[in-house]
Order: sequence, then C-alpha cells, then structure tokens
Amino acid sequence: WYQRRVREAVVSTQSTGEYASMEWLNNIISSWYYVNNEQVHRLVKKILESELNNLTPDIIEKITLEECTFGTDTPEIKGIKTRIVEMPCLKEGKQQKVVIDAIVSIDAPDFEFSLGVKVPLVTLRASVQRISFMGNLRITALFSDQIAFPGVQNLCITFTDRPEIGFNVELLDAIDIDTFGVDKLISDVIEDVMAKQLVYPGRLYVDLSQIGAGGEVEVVLMPRMSDQHPGVVTTKVTVSRISQTTETSKIEVSAKLGDDEEKKTIELRTDDQIMAHNILIKDFDANDLQVRAWESRLIFKDIPYGSVKVDLADMEFTLPSVTETFSNEEKNVKVTVEVNAYLLPLIALVQKGDHVEDFQSKFNAGCVQPADLNTGVLYVHVHSAKGIPSCDDRSKADPFVTVYYNGKEVLKTKEVSNSDSPIFNESEEFLTEEFVGSELTFKVDDNDVWPNSDDPIGAYKLRLTQEDVRRVNIGLTLESQRKDLKQDVILYVSVVFRPVPLV
Repeated sequence: WYQRRVREAVVSTQSTGEYASMEWLNNIISSWYYVNNEQVHRLVKKILESELNNLTPDIIEKITLEECTFGTDTPEIKGIKTRIVEMPCLKEGKQQKVVIDAIVSIDAPDFEFSLGVKVPLVTLRASVQRISFMGNLRITALFSDQIAFPGVQNLCITFTDRPEIGFNVELLDAIDIDTFGVDKLISDVIEDVMAKQLVYPGRLYVDLSQIGAGGEVEVVLMPRMSDQHPGVVTTKVTVSRISQTTETSKIEVSAKLGDDEEKKTIELRTDDQIMAHNILIKDFDANDLQVRAWESRLIFKDIPYGSVKVDLADMEFTLPSVTETFSNEEKNVKVTVEVNAYLLPLIALVQKGDHVEDFQSKFNAGCVQPADLNTGVLYVHVHSAKGIPSCDDRSKADPFVTVYYNGKEVLKTKEVSNSDSPIFNESEEFLTEEFVGSELTFKVDDNDVWPNSDDPIGAYKLRLTQEDVRRVNIGLTLESQRKDLKQDVILYVSVVFRPVPLV
C-alpha cells in the first residue's frame, strides 16, 4: 500500500506543473532517517572524508571525520513537481523513470560532526555545527516493482542551482593556535566541498536496491564537468502552397539558434519544398530557436511572410516537440515548422591525471541505446599516450594528436612539451549522419619549430561498428613508418555514440 501511495502521489503532481505539498513524503524521509541513522553516519563519513582530503591545502596533512550527531531534525522537502520519462527499454518491464524537481530546505541546529585535523607537529579537533541549506534539487528516480518499500531502485541527485548554505566551525582544542588560521582553512575547505563538490554542480548516485534485503546503501559522487545542458535541436521547415497555382515564388528561409544560422533559398511552385536543419548545442538554457521566411527583393524592401520563436530554456523539464504554422495568403504561401529537441544523456566519464573513471552504469542506468538508429552525436575523447619516442637527440618529443572523421579534422589537441607519456584530456563531439561504417583517424605528431615541419610519430584508423557505441579508455597501438621504434606507441581514447533521429 505504501509503495503504491508513493508512486501515485509522485506521479499525480505531473499534470499541474506546480509544487505540491509533500508532508507525507517528509514523514517517510523522517522515519527512514531515524531508523537508518548508523547507515547515514557511514555514508557521510565515506563521502565527506575523502572529498575534504582531496581539497585540503598543503598546510593540512589529513582530515578525519570522527563523529556525527544527527539530532532529530531531518531534511524537509517544501514542495515537489514531477514528469514521467518514457523509456522504451523499460516499457516491457515493471520499471518507471520519474524526474522530480523539489525545493529542499534543511535547518539542522542539532546536526554536527567533529573532525580530526592533522597539521605539522599537532593534531587538532574541530566541530562543524548549525548546518543549514536550501535549494532546488533534481532527483531522477527509477521505480521498480521488484524492489522493497519504497520501491526505488536508484536515484540520481543534483542541485539545479547553487544552494544557500550555512554552518559554523569551532576549534575544540584549548591550545592557542590563532596564528595558524586553521579554523578559517577548515571553514573554507568545508564550504568548498558542500557548495561545489557534493551539492553543486556534482551529481550523486544512490543505489537503494539492497535495502529490503538488509544491505547497504551505495553512494557514488560524480562531479559535473560543466553547468551546461547539451542537446540536439532538429528543425524541419516545409514551404507549401495554400491553393494550386502555376506561379513560381522565390522564398528565403532562415533557422537561427544562438550564433548558428542556416539559410536556404527555395524556388516554390506546386510541390512542397523542405529545409532541414540539425544543430548540436552546448547549452539549452542560453538559446532560443527562431525560424522566419520572407521574399527577398533587390531594390524594394523584403516582404516578410512570418516567423516562429521557440524558447528552449525549460528543455530539461518540458521536452519540446513543437509544430507551428504561419502563412501569407496574398502570396499564397504556407510555412510549417516542426521542432524537436533532444537532451543528450551524460557522457559520464571523468579523467583525473591518466586515470579515467566510467560512471555509465550509475548515471545512465536503464537507458538502452536504440540499435537501429545510425544518426546522432559522436563524442571523441583523447586521454593520454605512452611510449612516445624522441624524434631528436636533444630532448623528448612535444606530442600532439589530430583526430579526423571521414577525412575531416574534428579535434587537434594542444602539444605536451618534453614528454614520452603525455596526458591530453581533450574531447570534441559532433553530429554524424552515419555512425556505423564511418572512420576515425588518430594521428600523433611531434611539434617541431625547426625546420618548420612536424615529425610524424604514428597513426591509427578506427572503422566504427555497432560495437563502438561506447568504448572507454581503449588503447590503440599506433602504426608507424619509423624503423627505429623500440616499443609500441599506445594512444588511449574514448568513443561514445548517442543516437538522435536527425532530419
């Protein structure tokens, strides 16, 4: 009954598009929080301790999370609105993916944790108290009938804007260490973790599938690589006659999205004429699509036929599929504009140094790529290389990588000076109308200032197949014409294809 109540209450808010009261959900959170206090403590220690140590300045050698006191205050959700995500891969099963936007407010004067802070010559103790924050939270929940109450298999959590955060740091040791400024350092580190790493702009994955069997909650933190919301917008403009005629009209059509604009001159007689426009955009929030049509005249003023403007700012919440029509009866012309916008799934790759971590199984869980779609977005990431030979006797090489797609250059990395094991960590993504059968060429050269020509090191040609939809940090052994190579040169790259039905 409770599981059904959770689903019905969450899904019922979809139609209004407004925030609804969530007292019932807060009661569930409060009960779980109280019963699973020890699990919450372990999760806080696991996540917070590692992140604190990753961000500590050099003067602080190590931070240890010693104790948490939770008190009786629990996170409170002020309001909630949801939308259902139709997932073809889940239709046959008993799963449903729901996107929840919630206003979350936490004011926990009783919640505090103590830290052991190791600085040169001494270990100090500090207490973090009176924690509070408020912000807009986005939760992507995967419901499953196979999971015990509350029926949630996993959650992907992120703040959609920077939350308001408050806390207080007090040193618990009696010795006089004011000159160290340790309390200020600790405060800065904690604020950096709470404000930037854990809640914004990071994504938190929570696996709840083992709770019913007495298992642990699994939590994974993946930092968001940018604040942008990338996607693809396809526009199909059909220009037709309102009534039959033998006249010919010369019509200009323009589709503009941000700084990108495509124009086409159409000779319209009796048959419909179509302009197709596909564009990969970095951020939906910063763009509006505008389509217009007009008759261009050399001497006199142009005659406008009409225009359509599509606002994509709410792309993440209301996936737009818009059809608009405008006409000019005097000129006997009708223009139909069909716009579809597709939010791309996360690449879910994070590179730190030469280590590449793949979060695909967590953050894109349940999403199966359509096998029959050969158009979409191709993402190429050049990570690193090993075994780069010296091209002269004076120093190591200054390697860089150039990537070609079907013979066209799509990415050229910066050179890494004087290195035989360079780390590049550069990527590019672009539209492709034919993924399977296309060719990626990776070419590695040594940058030479004199005699003004780069020395080739090696290359690799990758003919793309269905098996290459997602290949992460694969090692490509380069082919080289040089006979003096004593070891293989290996280039590490990732290739990710995200299908989109282009027009």
